[in-house]
Amino acid sequence: MLFRRNKSSDYESSLLHRAATWPEHPTLESLTGKTLQQIAQREGVDFATALLFDRFQKSPERAQFIQRINMQRRSPGSSLAKNDTKVVIVPGALYVERPDMGGDGRIIREVAANLGLQTDLIPLTSFGSVVKNAGLIRVWLEQHSQERIILVSLSKGGADLKLAMSAPGAPNAFRNVVAWINVCGPLSGSHMANWLLESRVRTWFFRWKFRCQNRDFQFVTDLRHADDAPLGFPLRPPSAMKMVSLIGFPLRQHMTTRFSRFCHRILATSGPNDGTTSLADLHAVPGEIYPVWGMDHYFRPESEAKNLVAAILHYLAEDVAQLAR
Repeated sequence: MLFRRNKSSDYESSLLHRAATWPEHPTLESLTGKTLQQIAQREGVDFATALLFDRFQKSPERAQFIQRINMQRRSPGSSLAKNDTKVVIVPGALYVERPDMGGDGRIIREVAANLGLQTDLIPLTSFGSVVKNAGLIRVWLEQHSQERIILVSLSKGGADLKLAMSAPGAPNAFRNVVAWINVCGPLSGSHMANWLLESRVRTWFFRWKFRCQNRDFQFVTDLRHADDAPLGFPLRPPSAMKMVSLIGFPLRQHMTTRFSRFCHRILATSGPNDGTTSLADLHAVPGEIYPVWGMDHYFRPESEAKNLVAAILHYLAEDVAQLAR
């Protein structure tokens, strides 16, 4: 891991070294949500983030995949052989109004095209509820059932996709999807939605704001982090589908927008987070997980994101879809 020589890099190096030599909670499994919250309150959220990142790197169940992707990132491959696989974006919230936030998948589509892959995007409602967008995903897949697809969900698009997979007939709808790359998806909901709904004043204000913007407030209520919420159930992707999650592990200083810094501060009371998603939720995410140091919920910096996406697509070409043949 490389850092520029400045006070910031010295701080990160010191933090990671301290986490690596920390005698408590030596395994990833020991870092439960409650434990991470206690560590964040006692040692600071930055240290709790570094500790979780360190334990991910050392986890016997996770290390082999992480090392494989690290090697691929250091030695970028060439374009993939021509094939009929299509990389399809499941966009994040506000991808129409705020493409600068990255929810439109521009970075992923550029990388995929450079590797010789076709790309597309499922036209979800930019500020639609999880329930509504899940229905749109299923309809789109039915219309493209003859295509070989890798889905790449961004932020809330992952939550939309999770709900789409839980519907009756989902295995048939997803039969031609060979892989799913989940980028920073709040698959169990977001505690930010809980924070907003916990206050009558905040709830009233945002209901009023959504009404003025002609937006459905169900967008917020669907994203509650709770057992009785729309996303409060275990994720079970189709068995034939490979799932890879790219999850940012940012410190406070890594947050790239004022809004993300605000959200990170609010969520820090519960432990490590990327500005939207609690990192403690990763225990419940199936498939492979690649933790990305210093990357926030908006998948920045861009150069790092491109390098990582290329590595993951090469990995899938070798292990899953045999794209290079």
